[in-house]
Amino acid sequence: MMFTLVDFLRLNLRRNPDGVAVVDESARLTHRELTERAWKLGNGLRAAGVEPGDRVGVLSGNSNFAIETFLGVIAAGAVYVPFNWRWATTELVHGIQLTSPRAILVEDEFTAAMDAVGPTEVLRFDQNEAYLELLTHESLDPAVPVGFEDPAVILFTGGTTGFAKGVVLSHRSAVINAVNELADLGFGVGPDHVGLCTVPLFHSASLLTVFAPHYITGGTAVLARKFTEAGFAELVSRERVTSTFATPNMLRRLLAAGVLHRPGMNSLRQIHSGAGLLRMPDKIAIREALPDVKLFFRYGLTEAGPMVTRLKDEDIMRPDLDGSIGSEYTFAEVQLRDPFGQEVPDGELGEICVRGPALMTEYYDQPEATASTLEGGWLHTGDLAVRGPDGNLFFRDRVKDMIKTGGENVYAAEIEQLLYAHPAVMECGVLGVPSEEWDEEVRAVVALREGASADEAELQAYLRQYLAGYKIPKMFLFLPADEMPLNPSGKIVKARLRQLTGWEG
Repeated sequence: MMFTLVDFLRLNLRRNPDGVAVVDESARLTHRELTERAWKLGNGLRAAGVEPGDRVGVLSGNSNFAIETFLGVIAAGAVYVPFNWRWATTELVHGIQLTSPRAILVEDEFTAAMDAVGPTEVLRFDQNEAYLELLTHESLDPAVPVGFEDPAVILFTGGTTGFAKGVVLSHRSAVINAVNELADLGFGVGPDHVGLCTVPLFHSASLLTVFAPHYITGGTAVLARKFTEAGFAELVSRERVTSTFATPNMLRRLLAAGVLHRPGMNSLRQIHSGAGLLRMPDKIAIREALPDVKLFFRYGLTEAGPMVTRLKDEDIMRPDLDGSIGSEYTFAEVQLRDPFGQEVPDGELGEICVRGPALMTEYYDQPEATASTLEGGWLHTGDLAVRGPDGNLFFRDRVKDMIKTGGENVYAAEIEQLLYAHPAVMECGVLGVPSEEWDEEVRAVVALREGASADEAELQAYLRQYLAGYKIPKMFLFLPADEMPLNPSGKIVKARLRQLTGWEG
């Protein structure tokens, strides 16, 4: 029998009852307190009519409320569905209609957002008397049978160019992903380890790769309500954070602000990064600021549970692996395939396809999308990469982001990786813009580092050292770093970038 996430409520209560489990901006809960609150909530939800397998929506920022609702929902045998608090009302309505939750638990800050949805038949418990009533039930294990294959969470993916899909992840997926982190990265976990969640908990990177591994080993999770340079420094220093996940954009911001050089950072033992491009200038700067910190880069996607590959600390400074996303995790198998489904040789471009026990079960209520994405037991990611002779992968682009110019294929990520290696470039995005002459014209949007200078001619000359002429952006637009449109994961949202530049075609 394999443990489910629910088992760790009981195990943490026995193993580390007085250890701090979770910390938000206003309070901290021990494992005893968190387990008891989750069990109370689970019993309250059951009394309110929530049955095993029902979906329960949660609208919350990074807070103890988000964590206790996650654990309380799964303790009731239900499925945790965290809604993206950044959504517009129409997107929130879509998320509710898609997943048909039996109940929705709402943190105080987001009551107005739920009010804007209008009347629904869904049970609603705001963080006031209604929610507190749920917590008046017994702090005993609801003892609802939960299986390894039962759904634990539905996380939303996409949504930048259309409505999001709901990714169903089982208890198997969540536990195996945590095991991957423990086995492959020596993730700083255990009762004496403190992880900092910097990105929203409705993302798999925060919920499943930071919170879950720390939680199941009896450690502590610190929840940043909003990422700021000053806030990061304060939390790391105050809570003696030992490990964190930070996107490349976040790390560049911390470096620019001088945060990583501060004495309070000396508790950090590991920094994990992903969801963007981390190139050698930034890695060197991190090493200079924190020479004893282990640095890891990871690639994944929600549908994979989410982690697929990792570049380990011992390899991350190798010049030949700069820009690599590393090799497959122990509990993941990766193939690169051509459009006909055949595996390509090393050095040739192919779509990243992955299989393993952490994969999603399905897209909720979307059987056709599920069948096309999970073909033959393999998750087809839509991402393109090449594999080097030692098994490390180099990400090239999303299939849909490939630019056709003058009859040639151009991969935006290839150009972006080189731009990120330029010492003056803070952020960048490369787009294909419709052109009568070229079908599509390659253009770039760049934000420069504070105090740095570079113009279009300099960046074109720099790229010409490495790229064929047709890959060189024909136009550069320069924006302040704070105007680059980023999603909560720190990735540039290219649909919004097109709107901002007027390059929508």
